[in-house]
Amino acid sequence: MDAGLAAVIAGASGAGGAALAAWATGRAMVRQVYAQAESGFEERLRERRQEAYADLLSACDVAYDAIEPVVELATHNELGSDERRERWRAVNQALTAAQRATRAVSVVGPGDVARRGLAMYEALHALVDVWRIIPEPPFDQRLIAHSRANEAWEEAGTAYMKRVEQIMQTFEHH
Repeated sequence: MDAGLAAVIAGASGAGGAALAAWATGRAMVRQVYAQAESGFEERLRERRQEAYADLLSACDVAYDAIEPVVELATHNELGSDERRERWRAVNQALTAAQRATRAVSVVGPGDVARRGLAMYEALHALVDVWRIIPEPPFDQRLIAHSRANEAWEEAGTAYMKRVEQIMQTFEHH
């Protein structure tokens, strides 16, 4: 074999090896970019879910706390209609905020958490509705209905929290 042909073969082999190495490096870089993008997406999703889940809990707590003065009013029946309207206005505003938070949870999902969040909101709304009933049933019947609605609210909240904890733990294991 002459020296020129050997040089051409060596050059071609070197160029082929360099091309193969460049291709492999490029593929590795592409995989790394995809992995980083996926990791960034999962981190943003985790943060958004955590925020939405917590917002729903907070909004429901505010609404739950807002009903207490209405119950107190019904128990003592000492306040005039203006005070009654103000207390109901606070309840209605809190329920609206809870409904918005429920929608946010339905957007970030997953679906089973959204359904549990909606069930929690609906249980809260049912608790509030016990005190909206017109004409008013006897007070003892209303207290019994309140107790049952409160149990349903607590069960729905517990189911929601358990599922939220499971979802958030899945992010910790990635």
